[in-house]
Amino acid sequence: MSAFYDPYTVIETERLFLCVLQKTDAKAIFHNINNDKEVLKYYLAPYIEKEEDASVDSIVDFSEKTGRYTFAILLKGSEEVIGMLNQCSAPNIYMHNVELGYAIGRKYWNQGYTSEALEAAIRFYFTKGIHKITCSAITENKASIRVMEKCGMVYEGLQHEQLYWRDQYWDTVTYYLTPELFHVKH
Repeated sequence: MSAFYDPYTVIETERLFLCVLQKTDAKAIFHNINNDKEVLKYYLAPYIEKEEDASVDSIVDFSEKTGRYTFAILLKGSEEVIGMLNQCSAPNIYMHNVELGYAIGRKYWNQGYTSEALEAAIRFYFTKGIHKITCSAITENKASIRVMEKCGMVYEGLQHEQLYWRDQYWDTVTYYLTPELFHVKH
């Protein structure tokens, strides 16, 4: 696993950098994600009311300890952290797959940034030897589903009452991509 994870990884796209999340990114993550109830409607993170309570220390520590990437999504030019993309699962000797999750600040919605970041992450993980990448979303989260489809991911299935969030059970859909499918679509 240690050969898989490199804390100095930077992925570059036309408009973005994906850099390993740092503890100093807490303020930007607070403003773009954790302090916006609309962003948190479907993203599994707590609402934080006050900036002084914002921290990403546990996420950074978990990533370093487990070798799972959590990327800050930065705009080129300003280097502003506008969101994050995280590796939800760790590959092992039997399953060479990962699940990815993502969130981006509301003022950056509908500009293609999330799709651009996800596609770059998909390319990155395939170069690391991952065979299958999955993403899941609550069925009502049409924007996230569009992101997965825009990246060429294929519908895999519906899971009834898969997730307990905000005091209720939610159905989720899962999309996937393998290197073969990715190369056909790109």
